[in-house]
Amino acid sequence: MEGCEMSGFATKAPVIAFLHTSDVHIATFDALCDRLAPDLKLHHEVRADLLQDMTPGGCCAPGFLSGTRAVLTALAEPPTALVLCTCSTLGPLAEAIAEAENLPFLRFDRPMADAAVAQADRIAVMGCLEGAVHATGLLISDAARRAGRQIDLQTCCYPELWDLFCDGALAAYHAAIAEQLAKVAATTDLIVLAQASMAPALMLGTEIPVPVLSSPELGFRA
Repeated sequence: MEGCEMSGFATKAPVIAFLHTSDVHIATFDALCDRLAPDLKLHHEVRADLLQDMTPGGCCAPGFLSGTRAVLTALAEPPTALVLCTCSTLGPLAEAIAEAENLPFLRFDRPMADAAVAQADRIAVMGCLEGAVHATGLLISDAARRAGRQIDLQTCCYPELWDLFCDGALAAYHAAIAEQLAKVAATTDLIVLAQASMAPALMLGTEIPVPVLSSPELGFRA
């Protein structure tokens, strides 16, 4: 096994295990690995069913906690050095479970939240799932509290765009996000993307006059 190809657990080398709720994220993080840490070994676990067991408000279907605990515990088995959750909606509960079980774990959006409050006082959170927007807003508020910063936080949710993602219309999805980014930029000093799936919209060349932070690269660098 070389570079950042998807790995199983047959290798004895340390592995970074990713917990995704969509397989669309695999290529994103493999590309980051190739660019930033080509010798790192990755394992990708895609569990869309975990996200389906959560309501927009963050409530869980019966068995969600035990199921998620089982997934995280299995992922943390040696040779895994760290488990990373790339889903903002799932992140808070996964983090709580990992802390209770003393598992090596990182929410990929936490470094992004810390960077946001260090750079701006007026921050906008954009997302297409209510649960992701809510979770990211709470995370940024917590980061501001820990940093002793006062922030003005606004949230913007576009659930209609999520249908494009679910239908596999990724080009239209990212184009629509880029359009909304340009509008929100007029009302804030910094924008945070609540979902990793939104990050490719930044590559479309749309002029956005304020910084835009997304979790994939910031989380990977952490």
